[in-house]
Amino acid sequence: MRVAVVGFGKMGREVAALLPERGHEAVAVGRGDVYPEDCPVGIDFTTPAAAVGNIDRALAAGSRYVVGTTGWTESLEAVRARVDEAQGGLVHAANFSLGVNLFYAIAREAAAILAPFPAYDAYVVERHHREKKDTPSGTARVLAGLVGTSVPISSVRAGGIVGDHVVGFDSGGDEILLEHRARNRRGFALGAVLAAEWIATRRGVHGFDAVLEDLRRSSH
Repeated sequence: MRVAVVGFGKMGREVAALLPERGHEAVAVGRGDVYPEDCPVGIDFTTPAAAVGNIDRALAAGSRYVVGTTGWTESLEAVRARVDEAQGGLVHAANFSLGVNLFYAIAREAAAILAPFPAYDAYVVERHHREKKDTPSGTARVLAGLVGTSVPISSVRAGGIVGDHVVGFDSGGDEILLEHRARNRRGFALGAVLAAEWIATRRGVHGFDAVLEDLRRSSH
């Protein structure tokens, strides 16, 4: 399958390198390029300002789409309507890492266990490389939503940090910490490619959790 790789930064290059390993051909789409009409699926790691327009161009070309860009989801309902009208398909996620999505489940369970003990205040800390545009990260926002209401998020932008997320619960007398560290970008790229393979034959707007649940069921 020919896959449009929209945005050729660090993540775009990682996706392009991985696609041939999965039997696909990567087609690089840079800023200002015409969206290729012979790509059944596109994968987007660009910027919040560009994502919605890129989705529209993919739909116009008859392409399904995977969006790993964060910071654009205030437009999600409008995008959903356009995807449905075009009878297209889209998968979006704040984070396509398999490990991060397992981390979501762990954080959710920890928050449920600690819910009867209000002395424990939840918080989230995220660290990323200096070039990351959105603050806080989309992953941090998801984590904060999973562990409570009005959960504070602290952000660090420095150097080449791939992505670290900490969920903490502090009572004053002690502290419980959960942490996920990305060692490289390959895990993010693999999740995006799996999502592209999955959405190629489906319609509608889906989160990455739908992809993972379907893959989990099919593995049994």
